[in-house]
Amino acid sequence: MGAALACHLHRSGSSVSLLATERDADVVAAWQQGAPHPRLLVPFPDVRMYPQERWAEALPGADLVLVAVTSAGLARVLADAAPATAPGAVWALATKGWEPETLRTPSEVAGTVLGSARVVSVGGPALAAELAVGAPTGLICAARDRTSRRMVAGLLTNGTTRAVTTSDVAGIETAAAFKNVVAVAVGVAEGLAGRLGQSAVVSHFGNAQAAVFAAGLLDMRRLVGACGGRTATVLGIGGAGDLFLTCQHGRNGQFGRLLGAGVSIDDALRSIGSTVEGASNAAAALALGERHGIDLPSARIVDNALRQGAADEGAVERLRDVFMEALSGPRPSS
Repeated sequence: MGAALACHLHRSGSSVSLLATERDADVVAAWQQGAPHPRLLVPFPDVRMYPQERWAEALPGADLVLVAVTSAGLARVLADAAPATAPGAVWALATKGWEPETLRTPSEVAGTVLGSARVVSVGGPALAAELAVGAPTGLICAARDRTSRRMVAGLLTNGTTRAVTTSDVAGIETAAAFKNVVAVAVGVAEGLAGRLGQSAVVSHFGNAQAAVFAAGLLDMRRLVGACGGRTATVLGIGGAGDLFLTCQHGRNGQFGRLLGAGVSIDDALRSIGSTVEGASNAAAALALGERHGIDLPSARIVDNALRQGAADEGAVERLRDVFMEALSGPRPSS
């Protein structure tokens, strides 16, 4: 996503530098060789790339630092970048997910690492490859500071992309993290079709997918509300919109389809080839739900598939039972 955002901003006329982390050796090598991005399969924009040991050459002059790394790696990346960054720079976070050990959102992690720096959370349905080539896209920028969120939205808006703003940081970040979990659950429903379907008519378990999608959206509304967010955010592009895209075309939905089809967790992760936030965030979502006293049936589907596996014969019956229970709604609080 970082490279895709660099393509997008460069196309809009911004002066952009691309910073690679220590995990991006293949990306740096492709850029040096003039080859396409190894995962996006699109050409790099005409910008300079800096490996991590050279970040200090690029950061001091940046008005905006846009970070797109995993939730698990966010704190370290921010800590490494902060010393070389100008005090007045705005930080925009495209990270989606909770920090596994602490359940902190990206902006909470940034608040701890960066102190009083201005931080904007970027959400919305955006496949990296589509954003990179200029396909129509909607984004949403969330921050309590109006000036900061409008600045980032203005930079991200161009002829093919519209970025809107909101002050609902809790809603955007919670929805962005939880949609990955729900997408895995919806994917599992589709993957089971090949193992439970009895006729050629039943090829995708569309009924089950729709029901799990709806149950997941209700779970998202409950969790967002418990975390201080708004229902309107769940119904917008940062909630339902992002969830729809991730179920249909994202790697979390694909991971769920592989699990449902009986592929082992390790083989499914290898097949995806990049981070699957929904896998790590399922346990985080359940822990957060427990903290707030709410049940999240859609997250239990994913947790069951991850803890007990979905490859053995008994998994089909287990997952079907969990699905039926999830569609009955949340368990009563004790």
